Parts: sequence; C-alpha cells; structure tokens
Amino acid sequence: MARGSVTDWVAEHIDPNTGVEIIDRTAEDFLMVRYKKGAVFPAAVIGAQDIVLPGHVAPVLAHATKPNFVVNVPSKAVWSGPAIAMVHGAPAGFGALGDLMRAARDGDAAHYRNKEFGFFERAITQHSNVRSITREYDAVFVAHRYSGNDLVIALVDAYNMSAEDVRRTRDRYGAFDIAVKMSSYGSVTSAATAAADSMGAEALMFREMLRRLAQ
Repeated sequence: MARGSVTDWVAEHIDPNTGVEIIDRTAEDFLMVRYKKGAVFPAAVIGAQDIVLPGHVAPVLAHATKPNFVVNVPSKAVWSGPAIAMVHGAPAGFGALGDLMRAARDGDAAHYRNKEFGFFERAITQHSNVRSITREYDAVFVAHRYSGNDLVIALVDAYNMSAEDVRRTRDRYGAFDIAVKMSSYGSVTSAATAAADSMGAEALMFREMLRRLAQ
C-alpha cells in the first residue's frame, strides 16, 4: 500500500465520537491530530506489511517538521528494535491505530510508551543480575546478565498461555529463551510448558522469569 492510502485509512478510521479528531493534513502528508480541543500534534503513517525496519521510518523522520507519533498499518506488523530506537530518538511514539488514540488521550504523543511493554522493560532492566537490555522487537527483549548467558525474553499477551500461544510467538518473533505471560491473571498451561520445552525454551509467569534471570 502506498503511504497516502494508509494515511487515508487511518484518517477514515478515527472515530470523532472518542474525542480524537483529524483537523488538518500537512504538506508532508502528516495527520494533525487533536483530542477534545486540546493540543494538536502531527502523526505520520507508514505501511510496513510484515516488520517495521529503520528504512520504513527514516523517510518520515527526515522532514524538517518531525511527527510526534508514527503509526503503522497493518497493526499485525512487528516493530523491530532499531526502528523503535529511531522513532524514540526523534522523539516520537509508535504503534498501531489503537496506540495513536491512546497517545492522543494521554496528551504527550511524542513520549507515548505502551504501558505493558514498559512495565516489563523496566522490570528486566532493574533486575540485579541484568547489566543491560537490548530491544529486538516490540515484544522481545534480550537481557544481558552479569552472571549467566544472555536471555531472549518474548512477551506473550494471553490469559491462559497455551501451546498455540507459544508456537505463534515463535513464528512471529523467532527463537527465544523465555516466553513470559504478560498478565498476572490466568496461568501457563502444561501444554505451553511442553511446547516451549520442545523448542529449548521456557514458558513462565512474571515472578518465575525474575527468578530465572537470577540463576
């Protein structure tokens, strides 16, 4: 899809009944977004189909006027770590249409961060045995530890993590060492544990992940 067509799609799918509205469109083809008569900010739309790479975001960040948010269509596409770093460095927020809506309501689109991803990023970073982390994808972090090998941690958004959730995460992001369930509710099923084990990985709850980082 051409950038103009995905920009049209986003503009058409923003429901003004939510308080978020498009009030203008810039020469750079950015959407000027406003929430409930508040501050207006520019949002760029890109159309990476499978994975968002730096090459997809570089053109919209090259303008003299920088967007405060970069939204990708379709939402199923994975954001790569380098692309995220480039957008955050602008600074700008990133995500799908739903993230754009939340960023508008938050009132600071340029510094918008997905709260769930941010929670796990902080928790891993602040672990006493973690020297630093690298973000490989939107939901995958590599924990570089003081003691022990690096661990690739994939976040899984599921109430009861199933074998299919584990397999889907592997298909989406590639190999990982730990699939951690994002929600504190529900459970990791025995089938998920077996599926992860067959891949040479582990399927864990949050507290189990913290203990694994310490080993």
